[in-house]
Amino acid sequence: MAAETERPVWSKRLGYFIQESFDFIGEAGKHHRENVAVRGVPVRDGDHRIVYRFGVRGELIPDEMTEKLRDILGRARSLLDIAMFTASTAAASPPLTESQERGVYFPIAETQSQWDKAIQKPHMMALEQSQRDALRAMQPFATGDPVITWFQKIHNDDKHRTPLQLATIPDPEFVMVFEHIEPPLHETREYWLDWVEPLPQVAQRVEFVECRSVDVIRPLDVEDVPIALAIWVDDGWRDIQHMLWDVIEFTVRGCQILDDGDTGLADSFKTYFGHMRAQLDAFTRMMRTGDPDAEREWKRLSGDTSDTMVTLERPRHPPGSTHGRLADLIQYPPEVS
Repeated sequence: MAAETERPVWSKRLGYFIQESFDFIGEAGKHHRENVAVRGVPVRDGDHRIVYRFGVRGELIPDEMTEKLRDILGRARSLLDIAMFTASTAAASPPLTESQERGVYFPIAETQSQWDKAIQKPHMMALEQSQRDALRAMQPFATGDPVITWFQKIHNDDKHRTPLQLATIPDPEFVMVFEHIEPPLHETREYWLDWVEPLPQVAQRVEFVECRSVDVIRPLDVEDVPIALAIWVDDGWRDIQHMLWDVIEFTVRGCQILDDGDTGLADSFKTYFGHMRAQLDAFTRMMRTGDPDAEREWKRLSGDTSDTMVTLERPRHPPGSTHGRLADLIQYPPEVS
């Protein structure tokens, strides 16, 4: 019987990080669904304009939610640094000095010049050229994706300067349906919905959108407001779910490049997250425009073949994963058929 391949020292922590990230997304969504109610409370301003203010019941963000996210991001950063230390110290010849070992870290470069500086470090020079090339390809300056730069900034600021800041915001991917206006907006000659910019975080009595019409309109009741968890970075609120998806893929990819170079798990996550984003995008376009092509695309991606609408919820866990089964998540990465 062939000997079992030795797993890297960071493998259990990686499994925990992945499961913890999906659990966090699921728990945040569950908290908003079961413990929080956010409504748009109409305030009439004449016959042609309605201003909506937030009406909130429940605790929007428990303190432990912020601390859990802090731990997740810290664990991701730790995994990357440990994977780099493991790979570079094993490959270095001659061995790294104690001083050089203390300076080992996983680079996250926003610019080419930052990368050029990073690859001059002894621990980076100890790696194979193929590893350096693969690490370069996933850097923010190479991908054009700012999310990993945000991840680094959030982690560094939280560690050394200011605790990370979470908020609940109106969900930009789930359309707010104005059901309680008379006459219905689609029956008016012309109307406008003007959202406050930048989009404010949910808080009692804060104005967030106004509705105007050339016809006389009147509010009949409060409106439901779909909400999402967001984090403040670079002068804006960023969706937590999308950020964590990118951090998961980046962390897994970095660890796998530094281990045996097989990025199969990271590629599976990229495929899965891309599939879910395409599904969310089609759903949003369908709800905003009524585009039949978008509806067909959403049904295809979601596996719905019926002629009736169903409610789309934000995805919580990858297919096949269950709470507490970390080994399953590593051994059987998510796949999209």
